Amino acid sequence: MKKQGVILVIAALLALILCGAVSATDSSTTGGEGNLDVNASEPVDPILWLNVGYEYADDKINPEITVTDSANKSVAFEKTKYTDTLYKLNFTYAGVANETLFNVMVSAPGYKSQTKQIAVNQAGSDPEFIGSANFNMQATENYKLGREVTAKADQALNFATADEVLCITTAGLTYRNGTTTEDCLEGILNGSNGKISYGQGNLLTLRKNRADPVDFAFITRRGTDLTAVFFKNGGLTPSYQGTFSENMSQDHWTNIIVPAIGDDAFGYVSLANAWAIGLSTDVLRQAAFHGHVCLGTISGQAMIQTLLKYYPPTTDTGLPLEGVSYLVLGVPGNSDDDAFVYAMDDTPGKRAYIGVATMAGTNMVGFIRWNSQTNNGTLVVMKFDEDVIVNMFKRETGLTAYGGISSELKFNKWLVGKLQNDPVSLVTIVKELDGLTEEQYHYLAGYEPEKGNTTVEGHGLDMDYINTLNLPKATRQNMQYTVGNLTPEQIKQIGIDAAKKAIELFKAMGITIEKDDSRLTVLTSAGYVRLNGQPTDMTWDGLFDILGTRLSRATLLPVHSALWKSLIFEFAYENGTKVLTKTMHYDIATQKLVVDSKASYSIEGVLLYDPPYDALMAWLFHNHICGGSSPGYLLTDYILDNYPVGEDEKYIYVTTLDNCKDDIISYLLGVSAGSGTYYNIRLTTTDTSAGSNGGGGMNGMVGIIIKWNEKLKIGTAAIINWQSPDFARGSNSYEEYIKLYKGDTSSANLLSLHKISVEAERLITQEDLAFIVSGGSGSVNSLSYVIGLPVRSLSDLIPVQGGSQSDGSTSQGTSTGSGLITSTGSGTGGFFRGSVGTTGAAVNAATQTTITEAGAQPAGDAGKSYEVTQAGKQGSDDTPWGTYAVVGILSVLALAGIGFFFKGSLFG
Repeated sequence: MKKQGVILVIAALLALILCGAVSATDSSTTGGEGNLDVNASEPVDPILWLNVGYEYADDKINPEITVTDSANKSVAFEKTKYTDTLYKLNFTYAGVANETLFNVMVSAPGYKSQTKQIAVNQAGSDPEFIGSANFNMQATENYKLGREVTAKADQALNFATADEVLCITTAGLTYRNGTTTEDCLEGILNGSNGKISYGQGNLLTLRKNRADPVDFAFITRRGTDLTAVFFKNGGLTPSYQGTFSENMSQDHWTNIIVPAIGDDAFGYVSLANAWAIGLSTDVLRQAAFHGHVCLGTISGQAMIQTLLKYYPPTTDTGLPLEGVSYLVLGVPGNSDDDAFVYAMDDTPGKRAYIGVATMAGTNMVGFIRWNSQTNNGTLVVMKFDEDVIVNMFKRETGLTAYGGISSELKFNKWLVGKLQNDPVSLVTIVKELDGLTEEQYHYLAGYEPEKGNTTVEGHGLDMDYINTLNLPKATRQNMQYTVGNLTPEQIKQIGIDAAKKAIELFKAMGITIEKDDSRLTVLTSAGYVRLNGQPTDMTWDGLFDILGTRLSRATLLPVHSALWKSLIFEFAYENGTKVLTKTMHYDIATQKLVVDSKASYSIEGVLLYDPPYDALMAWLFHNHICGGSSPGYLLTDYILDNYPVGEDEKYIYVTTLDNCKDDIISYLLGVSAGSGTYYNIRLTTTDTSAGSNGGGGMNGMVGIIIKWNEKLKIGTAAIINWQSPDFARGSNSYEEYIKLYKGDTSSANLLSLHKISVEAERLITQEDLAFIVSGGSGSVNSLSYVIGLPVRSLSDLIPVQGGSQSDGSTSQGTSTGSGLITSTGSGTGGFFRGSVGTTGAAVNAATQTTITEAGAQPAGDAGKSYEVTQAGKQGSDDTPWGTYAVVGILSVLALAGIGFFFKGSLFG
């Protein structure tokens, strides 16, 4: 018993020492008993000192700080920066006393938001209430990946000694751990030490959908030598390191590069080589949008230049419903179509691109320039003749265009030279017709006299019909364009000047704009439009230098625009529940920025509701927000959830009910006319309303999703039915839709959910596919054709020798066109899962210290995770001593108890 008694005495002494240590720490924070008595009704000026450090110490980011009181009411404050990490917050607050708590949240792009409760106290006779805290900001997992993969690439390639550096990646729209991957892009930009930036045009993103892997390729140029390192599927061990130069051997290409990189190998190599020889940065981005550089990509750009030379856009933009200068009649399947959609802003959702698999070749296109004043138009049909161009290349170089990877890269280089110096030489003009009538126009493009009511089906580039038109030949204008001579630094200065002017304009309103302020968003046509033939990307870097706005932060938003449009900068500031805008454009004649009296864009209308990054990017592609575009995100979710593609499979999407949503669907699914995976056959409202759920307006059989197996040449075709949600009168539909995007169905304004159903699902052959994408024949259109197909199994289409084969589709034989397979967005009942999840519980920031991923969805999005710790009182080093003391005392008492239970057996 004596030994047990000794142990108890030691335990008591240790407990007293620990309690004394905690007491000393507390007294240094609270200021002891000499505090002044402050009248609770008088406002006082508390001071909060914040030290904000970053996991990556070289990050110099001005953090976003918000303060709320214990009732979670916002507190306005004045922020003073003392060092790169130390900030002083001053504010006035009534009723402050010792231990008054304030909630402080710190956020920064690429980092998890962090919230702490900070107590203010008086120190001795000091009348000021002071509190302090250290914020050790933790990077998001995607930002870490971007930083680490860039560091690995730098180690392998030595960026500092290279002439130039390029990064090509799938990050952005792809998902990793359930979130979009724009933070990877932010990590690349910050980790490259200025070697890579949006303005320099050396960060290219391949357009993929959320299910695709996150891959990275870094390429350095030293003279004419290109060296690359490739990282696959978010890994940090290279799957390839070696040459990307055009003189690589065929054996190296076939046996090393392609197996290491995969199906996109040509995309990475062709983009890198085009970048190295100086292909215009805006054309490079268009090629990345398409997936690679090739004859079709360059010829599409050449056709645009030829069109602008002979038939330039007029001031009249009178095409029905959408303000575009031309309507494109495309034949999907060749790369040129993606050039028209991208560089001319002729997207299908704006009814500006009709893509039907007509008998015209995929290398042919029609352009309609309509005059709404005279109600007639000009029709120009062009093509690129591959045989003619290939023979021209052989005559001029002695090389064979497709003799192997090296010769194809040399062919691309030759094509780039032609585009830069003689684009017309790559183009054959087939037809130039004037006086196109309304009836003829409607036959080709379809007719929608009012939104949601298409009365005439679009037939696309029907050359049999066009050849019967008895129209006079159009007269060419032969425009001469002078290419400007602005340096990259001068173009960058335009962005700097625009940023500084915006700061002045907001200052006149009493608003101070700080760098890296997430409340400020810049919408701009820069990156799409040209100044006297010169790309405008470098203005992005000028804006970033002053404002810290970037696409990877979703604070610099390039709005899809035709290359001949004006250079516009619109600054949108979120001021409480309102968005204030200041807009200006660059006057080429005076080389000055001119302030405009009204806003040029509408996308700022969704900023207050924090839309998902990929939804925002899709709206930028469409170039505006509207009710017609809103269903696109939910429809894409449904397709990705219910028709995932596997090995050897790809998506093909056929629009039947054409409206704004189709820009969202095609962009987020990663399909395009240029890759032969998107068609817009534009049927009538009568046709699309013939399903089991009826239709009209935006509702009905909106499209056909095809999951096509390239190896088997067989696919699954499903007709998708859409019924819109119903929102309370007076509610904001964008806010309500964005809640649905995030899985939140709890809004009182949501009167009824949207419904997505499958009208019919059938296995199809290559012959069936050809009929569907052609729009049909006679009285049988694409929709009625699919519905009329027999229900077949895979074994019906591919007889199996000596065994059985499963078609892998449990819904075959159950979908009969009755619309019985339905998703209401309310759960996962039935075979098809809804695209809307359950609602999660909110985290109370007033009572917890919370760390959340930057860009994570707010409460209400099911499945989101939060790292939560309870904050203790803050000592000088923010250590929760109270917790340590309790743990220490319990440990010592437990030690003492051991002595009693073992009665000396272990202690002597």
